[in-house]
Formats: sequence, structure tokens, C-alpha cells
Amino acid sequence: MMKYGNWTLGQVEALINILGGQKEALAILRGEKEVGLKDVLAKLFDKHGRRIPPRIIESAVCDPDGDFYLVQPKIDYGDRLARFGEYFHEPCMSVADFQNRAGQLLKQIKKNKRLANLLKGVYLPIVLPTIKVKGDFDYGRVLEQQFLPAVASAYQKQFPEREFCNYRKGELVGEVSIIEGSRHDQLIAKMEQGQVVAVYFPDPLRGFSIYADREQMDTLPEGLLLAGGFDAATAMVMYPDVLARDGNTPTLQLSALSLSSAGCRFGSGSCDVRFCFDGTAFLTFASDVNSGGFLFLE
Repeated sequence: MMKYGNWTLGQVEALINILGGQKEALAILRGEKEVGLKDVLAKLFDKHGRRIPPRIIESAVCDPDGDFYLVQPKIDYGDRLARFGEYFHEPCMSVADFQNRAGQLLKQIKKNKRLANLLKGVYLPIVLPTIKVKGDFDYGRVLEQQFLPAVASAYQKQFPEREFCNYRKGELVGEVSIIEGSRHDQLIAKMEQGQVVAVYFPDPLRGFSIYADREQMDTLPEGLLLAGGFDAATAMVMYPDVLARDGNTPTLQLSALSLSSAGCRFGSGSCDVRFCFDGTAFLTFASDVNSGGFLFLE
């Protein structure tokens, strides 16, 4: 098998099943039957904006729980940009620039037949702040010192009767890394150059384990990045009313990141009194209330 790469037994079995089973596959090998190949432009997302699991996926996936949901807001670009400026404390682009750049991204997605159904789910245009990457850049330090305080402030202003809990406070420096193949490093490179406009999709991978989130990236076009900490946190700052509405909002898995060899997530759990950053997400377990996110960049 080394001649053809690292095939797994599951992939071999799946291919035999596609050919019609063992009897048909053997008939093809004997030259008694033949098969033809054609390109198939399969949709990647269903009518709800959820990722259609690839035919061959080894990691755990389960059906989503319909009691947990997000609601698409009507996008007020001025209001959302004002939230960005208030909590990230840096000059930002004009409202017209934000709206125009986000609109171009949405048009690109809509024109792509394989991606268009993403817009059937919740989508949130965001602006990401500038970061300094050169030198002693540490993802965990920037997440803890810049992004999580912004999330806490935005969340508690939106819900003054609730509390934000960082269960890994003081533990992030030197402990956070980007998963290879997640494409999240592309975002970091752009953020170093200046503010980035993107569209964040918080709930397309509901029911996928973190390992499944990562595994399915090989079957997606290059324009989609697996969400990590900076983008999910920025979306939380700009849309706390959407992403932390109540205890029935899905938990957001930050699947592009590794935190001390575990996963990490944002979520309100089963209550309406707090919102948490947690670094104990299970990598292999598929939960019907957890979802990884995607980012679509300029």
C-alpha cells in the first residue's frame, strides 16, 4: 500500500462498497466489468448550513440537538463596528468600508455552488484587529491579554447580570498552538498586515468531534479556514447577543487550536447565568450541542 500513500482499511472498505461490494470489485479486477469516472460537484453543506459529513471520515460525528440553536441577526454594520472599536481600543475602518468588504465576501460565497448553503446557517461579518507576530509572538499570551478581556467586557455589558469565567486564566502563555492543516495560520499572517474583514460561521460543524472538525478540512476548498481563538473571540465581542444568548446556544469549539494537548471552547453550558472559556474540551467525543466554526477571508 505504500506505493499509493497511507490508505486505511476503512478507506479501502469504503472504496469497495462504492464499487458495489466485494463481488463487483473482483469482477472489475478480472476484467469482466468496467467502471467510468466523472467529476461530481457535490454540495458541501445542507439546507441548514451544516457541513455534510464526508463519505469517508474516521472521527466521531453525531446528529445535532435541535433544542440548541442560533438566530441570524439583521446585520447593523455601524453597531457591530462600534462594538469592535469599543473593546479592541484601536482606530478602525469606516462603516461603509466594512459593509462593502463584507458584502463582497458574501457575494463570493453565494456564487460558489459548493459553499452557497453556508449562508442558510448563521453568518457573522467581523473585523479582526491588528496583531504583532514577529519576535516573541505567543498565541496564548495574546489570547489571554487582548482577546479574552475584550470578550469579558462585551459579554458583561450585554448581560450585566451574568458573569464571564475564564477557567484557564493564567495558563495560556506558551500552551496554545495552531493545528497543522487548519489553515488558521493564514489568518494570523493577514492580521499582522492590518485589520481583516471576514465572515465567521459559528455553527456549521454541530455534532462533529474536534478530531472530525480537523479531519474534514482536507475535503474543503482553500477559502475556508477552521476557526480558532482570535476569530471566535472577535465574533463574541461583536455579537454577544447572538453567540451567548442563553443556555440553549451551541458551545463553540476552537478546533484550530491545541491547548496543552486538549481542545478549547466558548460556551454557556446548561445555564443562563454565565459564559465560559474552557480548556478541557474532549478531542474524540462528538456532542450534539458543540460546533466548530469556519472563517471565510478576503
